[in-house]
Amino acid sequence: MKNKSSMFALFISKFFPPILNFIVFVYSARILDPESFGEVALALTLIFLVSSFLPTGWRDNLFKSEYITSEMISTVIWFHVLMSIVLVSLLLLFFYFFEFDFYTETINNMVMLLFVKVLFDCFVNVYNTLCVKYEYYFQLAIRTVICTLSSAITVYVMLQLDFGVWALVCSQIIISLFGFIFLYIKFRDQTLLYFSFEIIKDMYQFSMPVTFVNGFTNLFIQAESFIVGSFLGVKELGFFNLSKRLYDIIVDIFISTINEVSLSKISKNINDVKVDKSNEFIKLTAVTWWLMLPLIFLAYYFSEPMFNILFTNKWVESIKIFNFFCIIALIVSLGVPQRNFIILLGGARHLSKIQVCVATISIPIYMTLASYNMEYFLYSLVFFKFVNYMSSLILVRRFICFSTSSYFKVLFNSTLSLILANFLCEFLFTGFIHNIYIYIVIYSLSLIAFYIGFLEFFSRRFKIIPSIGNFTFLTIIK
Repeated sequence: MKNKSSMFALFISKFFPPILNFIVFVYSARILDPESFGEVALALTLIFLVSSFLPTGWRDNLFKSEYITSEMISTVIWFHVLMSIVLVSLLLLFFYFFEFDFYTETINNMVMLLFVKVLFDCFVNVYNTLCVKYEYYFQLAIRTVICTLSSAITVYVMLQLDFGVWALVCSQIIISLFGFIFLYIKFRDQTLLYFSFEIIKDMYQFSMPVTFVNGFTNLFIQAESFIVGSFLGVKELGFFNLSKRLYDIIVDIFISTINEVSLSKISKNINDVKVDKSNEFIKLTAVTWWLMLPLIFLAYYFSEPMFNILFTNKWVESIKIFNFFCIIALIVSLGVPQRNFIILLGGARHLSKIQVCVATISIPIYMTLASYNMEYFLYSLVFFKFVNYMSSLILVRRFICFSTSSYFKVLFNSTLSLILANFLCEFLFTGFIHNIYIYIVIYSLSLIAFYIGFLEFFSRRFKIIPSIGNFTFLTIIK
């Protein structure tokens, strides 16, 4: 019961603070112009590109380790700090010697300021791993609330004081700073001025492939913004970034929560030969897909009125971009369970090879198509996200022998349920409710209710896993 209440607290913490932060985000979008958003987005992209090369595999190794010592934790933290200093220094030197039109003095100053964020994140990310490892969900929940509230207040106050885009930069630093302070209090006894090269070597076999997987995953994400900013300009990047911020809210609230919970559950049973890993994989896939499908559909379906209500006409070009991101969100969410199983079952090296191949092909295509227009770039983005998903699906079958019929029944049952629920809502409400706010609320609640009803019926009618009794929406979320 305690574990379930902690998981509920984690979910709530990921839902309500981002809503508050989103309100401030909407407020800032109404004040700032697309070019300003583009400058901040490009500076953050460069910082996150650097973070892609941090040794995150050593951090993830803590999930796999049965016994964790203060020396191990401290070594991993200071290894991250050392590499971040080296990487950011190399980035600044690169742009000092090589001039690019998109890299302005303002962006350079933003990058130098955001370096502070990277240093704090080295501690925060390791502490987050420990919280998930030990299922300290309440600590994660409180940390999320504190960081989000402090960031939202910072943006609002600095915009009122006419600091412009620097309000967004400082808010990013505040998130990392408050996260560091809160979690350091929890883990200060395990944070020492200690570094052991022997510990780094002992972790190498598992950690290096995972670092490549995490790095290339993040590199893909950040390369998108970098290509848009450098080939299409900061104004187009502003439109792209607004849509991506909405997408990130969906990811932070739902997909990240599912990822953290699934990592914890998988890591506890990963070495237990008695556990049926194929059934566990199907269950995690079902939870992810069944929950995400209606939410992403509603975001897509109401994207135009949502943008008209929240933003001014200067952001109308972001609507089509956001629709593409809705499709991407579904693909990414479906890939979460298989990626986690692959990594924890020792398949990170194989996954990293696949990602290298996809990156080698996709990034030049992204750059070529972005030089034409945004729409071509977005189509290629969706295509290669799907390629990544299919590649990891094929790879996970090397480690888990699950039934493909069970897997696709999960997708089929929910998709059919959504189609019927949407058809019913269209028949009942379209043309009868004229107030847009009331229409969105009634339509959304009704669609979810009909969806759950149809999903429960089809899951019982078309049995997903023959060896398990009632494997339905209502039983799996208990």
